[in-house]
Amino acid sequence: MRQFKIMRTLVLLLAGLIGLMQSPALFAGNSAEALAVMDWPLQPGETVRDIAQLIYPKNPSMQKYFIAETIKLNQETQPDLHPSTIFSQPNVILIPSIKQLSKKSVKQASR
Repeated sequence: MRQFKIMRTLVLLLAGLIGLMQSPALFAGNSAEALAVMDWPLQPGETVRDIAQLIYPKNPSMQKYFIAETIKLNQETQPDLHPSTIFSQPNVILIPSIKQLSKKSVKQASR
């Protein structure tokens, strides 16, 4: 069951990246902003913490950073979102792009 969940998540991530690459927003004036976030389909029973563990399985500090940034991105639309919030129905949240997170984490590490 866990392997299926991981594979499904990876397929959704890949599909999202491919869709993002074909998006007209890439050619807009604010393309940097368009690449900074992406939609993530959250399935019933999944949490932000689960996503962080899937994306950064061996890096707890990046998991925490990913969770904090994800909660910030969704503050307006989902003010009650927490790392362990479990939705009973499918939901879509915004997550920071991995590229954007890696840029910010490098800046923070150099401070």
